[in-house]
Amino acid sequence: MIINNLKKRLEKNINELLKAKSFSIDDNDMAKVLNNFNISEPKNKDFGDLSTNVSMVLAPVLRENPLVIAQMIKEDIISNWDEVDSITIEKPGFINFNFKDSFIRKELKKIITEKECFGFNKSGQGTRIQLEYVSSNPTGSLHIGHGRWGVLGDSLANIYSANGYDVFREYYVNDYGAQIKNFANCVKCLYLRHFNIEIPYPEDGYPEASVSIVVGKIIDKHDDKFILHGNENNIVDAAALEEEAVKLMVSHIMDTLSSIGVVFDRWFYEKDLYKDSNFEKVIGKLRDKNVIYEKDGALWFKSSEFGDDKDRVVVRSDRNPTYFASDILYLINKIERGFGTLIYILGADHHGYVKRLKAVGRALGIDEGRIAVVIGQLVRIIKSGKVLKMSRRKGKVYTLRDLILEVGKDSVRYFFCMNSFDTPMDFDIDLAKKRSNQNPVYYVQYTHARIESIIRKIKSSTDTDIDNFNLDEINISEMEFKTKTERDLAKAMIMYPDVIYNSCKNNSPYFVTQYLYKLASEFHYFYNHYRIITKNKVNLNRLALLLLIKIVLKNALKMLNISAPEKM
Repeated sequence: MIINNLKKRLEKNINELLKAKSFSIDDNDMAKVLNNFNISEPKNKDFGDLSTNVSMVLAPVLRENPLVIAQMIKEDIISNWDEVDSITIEKPGFINFNFKDSFIRKELKKIITEKECFGFNKSGQGTRIQLEYVSSNPTGSLHIGHGRWGVLGDSLANIYSANGYDVFREYYVNDYGAQIKNFANCVKCLYLRHFNIEIPYPEDGYPEASVSIVVGKIIDKHDDKFILHGNENNIVDAAALEEEAVKLMVSHIMDTLSSIGVVFDRWFYEKDLYKDSNFEKVIGKLRDKNVIYEKDGALWFKSSEFGDDKDRVVVRSDRNPTYFASDILYLINKIERGFGTLIYILGADHHGYVKRLKAVGRALGIDEGRIAVVIGQLVRIIKSGKVLKMSRRKGKVYTLRDLILEVGKDSVRYFFCMNSFDTPMDFDIDLAKKRSNQNPVYYVQYTHARIESIIRKIKSSTDTDIDNFNLDEINISEMEFKTKTERDLAKAMIMYPDVIYNSCKNNSPYFVTQYLYKLASEFHYFYNHYRIITKNKVNLNRLALLLLIKIVLKNALKMLNISAPEKM
């Protein structure tokens, strides 16, 4: 990780320099400086390979002109770095610098030695992380938002694993409570109707069109198995029917998610939280901690004392537990299973959930840093330039399964990863289906396919034995960057480990899609301006660059679980 390692070194060097020059800075002020400065690639490549704003961040603390500070840092720190060639200072105080070509070549060697592990690091080694995502009620098909959150969770799991964390992926099945009972009653009505037994359909029931899919599967599989013949009081085994309906819905959800590569280590059922008197035991522990109380016949959690807007009901006056009760039980269960960090990926309607979840953590003495909540915003579907209007209640829904069937797994995953998940997005169906450079996933994947095409051409039309062209035997230290474009390509590749590290620290898979598009752009420009094969002779330097790009590109696509096609 070039940028992150240089940032740490610059922090250390600045501390040492200021002490040596007898600058007196309050520890809190210094901490703010170190948190706020950055090293990054400038938008204008002419300014250098990297740029830092550290002198401008230091200026108000040192009460000195940022240009003066920049000159001091240039002369006393950065000019001593072995990696750096030239350094310039630009108003109002940016320090820009270029790498030595020898350093770039040294970093390129890591791609050869690490191959499919290039980009990995061990920053999270020793930490167990549990990622909970999607967690839709098993009462209907997944909507588009569920797909976005599923792709986010799955991609983040890959990214965290690449950063050395021990990752556990979990789906929380809400199979307990009022919504499941409502769904079960809808299933019972349609099931009995098939056998000419009429009972009223619930007024607030789920759309018959979606429920009938499950009922049809139950009938195909079990026929009238759940009818209680000869029983005057009960005409159907409601508990068994409900269990089968939930089982089939979970299977349907599982199948939909697996079709876009979203899988889980465990499907955790809410009902399991209430087994073996677990709920009563937890309530007893909460009473002992004095964080719950009785009021108006209900049991309340003192969440307002721990940062929430108000206290929350745990058990209603009818003695039934609330959703919040399950949240408490599930959080305790996760902690007892030994996870170091808990990451919840929730839908846009769960903003209020964050404070109450954090409040439970504080009340139970759980370090606040161990609980992280990522809110995934909603998705609008755009088709033929118009927004598709949807209504679950009216049964007018364009589901995740519909989207997958229309545009395919790779487009679904890439588009869902293109933007920050805390902002709403528009999913343009027509764009996702285009086979042109306008479609970003096509543009990126075509890079890999084009490289494969060049390799096939080398095999068929030159005397280069590419099958035995071993990257391990290439002397990268003697590779020449004869053009700025070649150097830019090489520099883009060696920045990939920083992308994976920063994606993890910011819970942002879109850093990877941005990187993929940039690398693809660098490659296409290179391909369109410089020849790799001339008169049946191969430029081995450029061939080596191509094979290195192929490794990095495939690694980055794999991080998002997107294929790297050989032909398109």
